Amino acid sequence: MNDKKQTPLFREEAIRHRTRALFGDVVLAAPLSTWLITGLLVVVLAGVVAFGILGSVQIDDESVSIWRWILGRNS
Repeated sequence: MNDKKQTPLFREEAIRHRTRALFGDVVLAAPLSTWLITGLLVVVLAGVVAFGILGSVQIDDESVSIWRWILGRNS
């Protein structure tokens, strides 16, 4: 049989260095511009929904809600 001692695949120093990284904190921080753009999109979307729900269009002396007008359900 073979009496040779097997050498490890990685050096001991490399293994110690990598295991230290496993105990660190993960910080998920988005830049301010991302938050501003997201907030702006939420406000615009809320405005569009509010306009669709609360808005109305005058067609042939009859008031039709925006959503019914867009979907073609004018009756």
